[in-house]
Amino acid sequence: MAFQKSVLTNGLRVVTEEDPHFHSAAVGVWLNVGSRDEAPAENGLSHFLEHMAFKGTPKRSALDIAREIDQLGGSCNAFTSKENTCFHGKVLAEHLPRAVDLLSDLVLHPTYQPQDLERERQVILEEIAAQDDNPEDQVQVQFARGFWGDDPFGRPILGEEDQISQVTRTQLLEFRQTAYRPESTIVAAAGRVNHQEFLELLTCRFQDFHNGSPLRSREEVAIHPGVYQHTRDLEQVYVCLGTRGPAAGDLKRYPATLLQLLLGGNMSSRLFQVVREELGLAYNIYSFTSFFSDTGLLGICAGVSPKNLEKLLAVTCLELQKMKAEAVPEVELHAAKEYLRGSIYLTAEDCDHRMMRLAKNEIHFGHYIPLEEIVTGLLAVTREEIHDLARELLDPQNWGLALLGPVAGDFTGLDF
Repeated sequence: MAFQKSVLTNGLRVVTEEDPHFHSAAVGVWLNVGSRDEAPAENGLSHFLEHMAFKGTPKRSALDIAREIDQLGGSCNAFTSKENTCFHGKVLAEHLPRAVDLLSDLVLHPTYQPQDLERERQVILEEIAAQDDNPEDQVQVQFARGFWGDDPFGRPILGEEDQISQVTRTQLLEFRQTAYRPESTIVAAAGRVNHQEFLELLTCRFQDFHNGSPLRSREEVAIHPGVYQHTRDLEQVYVCLGTRGPAAGDLKRYPATLLQLLLGGNMSSRLFQVVREELGLAYNIYSFTSFFSDTGLLGICAGVSPKNLEKLLAVTCLELQKMKAEAVPEVELHAAKEYLRGSIYLTAEDCDHRMMRLAKNEIHFGHYIPLEEIVTGLLAVTREEIHDLARELLDPQNWGLALLGPVAGDFTGLDF
C-alpha cells in the first residue's frame, strides 16, 4: 500500500492509498459541514444542498448525471452526517477520470434551478416521512433531540418538515457560501489510483475553488441526561439508551470500541446472549459507538414487546452494572479482539472502506494511520483499561433513554 498526500494552493487536501491489485478505485469529496454547523433557521440545509447537487449543472442535466452514473458501471452517491457532507463514487480504475469530472461538477457547479428545488423539496419531505414511519430510525432521532438538547447536534440531519417546506434558493446559496470551503475539504481515493495523475485531475478542477467568507466556529456540545418518552401506536416499544463517549481523536477510542463490542456488538456479546438467547425478550438488541470531532456516543438499541419492556431494561441495567463491577475475563477479551482484527482486515479489502478510512484519518488526525497501527492499538488494550472506562462512561447520572411506542409507566428511576 502506498499512501501519499498533497495540498493545493487553496488549501484543499488530496490523500490517496494506491493498491495495484484492485481493479477499481473509490473517490470521495469530503466537505467539513453537516447538521451541527447549521443555525436553527438553517436546519436541514446541508442535506438539502447534497440533494440539489444531483439536479443539474451547466454541463449536465439531472438526466445526464443519472445516465453517466449508470454508464460508469459503478456507484455514485452522497450522504450528509452531523459533521460532514460527502460525494463519493466507486468505479473501474479506467473510469476514474470520468468519475472525478462528474463529482467535481456536482460539488462545484450545481445550478439550483427553482423548478428543481421544488421537486427535490418534495423528495426530501418524503424522506422525512419515511424516517418518521421507521421506528428504528425515529427512536434515534428522538434520542438525539433529548440527549443533545436544543443544540445543532440534537437536530435531525434531514431537517424539520415545516422548515424544509419553506427553504428558498437564496437560503441555500447563502448557506453554501458560508459552508463549502476548500481549506476544509478533503478529496480521498483508494484502490488502483496513481497519486500524481489523480492530483493533476483534481488540480485543474478544484484550483479555482475559493471562499472568502468568515469561518463559523462549532458550538461546544452539552448533554441532557434523562428519559424521553414518546407514545405511539406500535406493536413494539423501541429503545435507545446512550451516554457520552470519547471523541474520534481520543486514545480511549480503543477501549471504548472493545467495551461496545463486549456489551452488544456481535452475536456472542453479553446483551445479545442474555436478552435474546437466554431470555428471548427481543429479536434484536445491539450496541454502537459514534466518534465525532469533539465528543462521542456509546449507545444500545432494541425493539421489545410492551409487556417485556421493564424486564429488558432491568436486564440491560444489570449487564451495565456487571461491566462496572469487575474486569472482563481475559478469554472474553481475547475473543473480542480477534473479532475486531478480522473485521478490520476483511473490510480493508473493499476500496470504498479504505477511501472512507483514509478521509476520516485526515479529518480527525491530519495524517495517515496504517491498519497495522489500529490493530496494534486494539490488541494492546487491557482488561483494566476497559474496566476503568466502563466505570467512567457507565455513570447512571449521564445516561439518556428514548422510548418510542405504546409506553406506559415511569422509567426515570432506572439504575444503570
